[in-house]
Amino acid sequence: MPNSSTETVEAVLSTIGKALAHPARVELLRLLEDGERCGCEFVPLLGLDPSVISRHLAVLSRAGLVASRRDGVRILWRLARPDTPRLLSCLANLRCSRESG
Repeated sequence: MPNSSTETVEAVLSTIGKALAHPARVELLRLLEDGERCGCEFVPLLGLDPSVISRHLAVLSRAGLVASRRDGVRILWRLARPDTPRLLSCLANLRCSRESG
């Protein structure tokens, strides 16, 4: 899981946790569950300024949750790991089980 020999599992988990700490970033991940999307598609879907979306995507990218590629002038985003939807589901289940318990 760590990216380098000096990066601990705790540091990686902390970075991922911080990346998931904003609802817009979680929503971006949810939107990418259906497949690759152009960054421009998020503007009408989230109702946020393109620069704000860009900053959120940069946080997710630094955490290793999303990856991008250029297609002409467009930047296409995708989930970097196929298990990200499962992570989000597990976190949602934690909240739900806490509320019912």
